[in-house]
Amino acid sequence: MMIKHFTGAILLAAVTVAGCSSDSRDSISSDVRSGVTAVGDATGELTNDAAEALVRNIATQQGEEQFTNAGQALNGPLTCTAAVVDGADQIKVDCTGATQAGGAAVLTGTTSEIPGASVVELEGDFTGTVDGQQVFATKSLGGS
Repeated sequence: MMIKHFTGAILLAAVTVAGCSSDSRDSISSDVRSGVTAVGDATGELTNDAAEALVRNIATQQGEEQFTNAGQALNGPLTCTAAVVDGADQIKVDCTGATQAGGAAVLTGTTSEIPGASVVELEGDFTGTVDGQQVFATKSLGGS
């Protein structure tokens, strides 16, 4: 809906510009370019936010399975953060939790995969530690 309104505003500006002075046309043109840039930036930010949320959710669920498979069952869910890095080429994930034995569980890694290809698996490089000791390293969270 926002894009329809924005497109309408651009068309109205184009019609209005035809009867304006050169200075007015330059000013309107600059305003339109700024508006287009702002819409593009907002779209990119929304895309990044969605990708980060999906990575967090997959890492939370599949990370728990990885810890269980490594003999380090968790006492509750992992708490994960995810951030787009390297100009949206990678998404970094960091998760923390606790094992049933009371150890500090940490899952870290990055994925260059665009989340969404699978809603249950992430490919990348991931490492799980408990109390600072590595208990697993994997190229895939989930999907097995």
